Amino acid sequence: MAQGLPGADSSSFVTTSMIQGASSLLGATPVFWGRYFTSVSATGDVEYRHADENQPLNAAGIRLLPIGRQTANVDGTTQQGIAYGVANAQDFITTFGVQFLTQQGGQFYMFLDVEGSPCLSQAYFEGWALGLAQEADSLSGGSVAILPCVYAMQSDTATWTSVASAMAAGAQCYGAWIARYYTGQCSMGEWDPAILTPAAPVPLPCPILAWQYAGNCLQGQIDCSQTNPEIDVQTQLLAFLVLPPA
Repeated sequence: MAQGLPGADSSSFVTTSMIQGASSLLGATPVFWGRYFTSVSATGDVEYRHADENQPLNAAGIRLLPIGRQTANVDGTTQQGIAYGVANAQDFITTFGVQFLTQQGGQFYMFLDVEGSPCLSQAYFEGWALGLAQEADSLSGGSVAILPCVYAMQSDTATWTSVASAMAAGAQCYGAWIARYYTGQCSMGEWDPAILTPAAPVPLPCPILAWQYAGNCLQGQIDCSQTNPEIDVQTQLLAFLVLPPA
């Protein structure tokens, strides 16, 4: 099987030296970097800090993959999902501004962070997707859309089943980012659908866009991913991620 292009994510803010280390480890500059968005009032280095991180990502040509972070609450109700979707959308759009996002195409993926404890509920995902859509439309007058995607473990069939049920009820999921640490190595292996595809539901209702294959690499600074080599990565993934301004 083929390999995809390298990607990374971190729970601390991105620096030039971190990018250099990741590029050396991965054998190429990552094409995307995952960072967290919770709300405009959230504090701490876990949250994306545009004043510090825009410039190094822009200089390296790395697109930002936004992750909606309210991991402990993803088993909640529809109304809770709506509230967090609104907060995530506000955070993302406020960070970059409507004009800048519109100039970059106006449509962007956001991945809901699900770590398996708890698993995602159907009601929460339906609400979260609705909250993203409504707030993006409200803040931008319809010129920016935030498209819901899901990050979860390969083994978390309860979460993927909830996504499938939500989609059957009318919600949309534009992509999956699968976490499965298989070899224990930070170097990139071959893309293998048999290893990373969830056992249920079959077929998975949203396309697999990336595989997080290793964690705590580069002295614990980053997790390592690769894009799906079976997709057109530019039109199906990177075009929906923002390149931060210089």
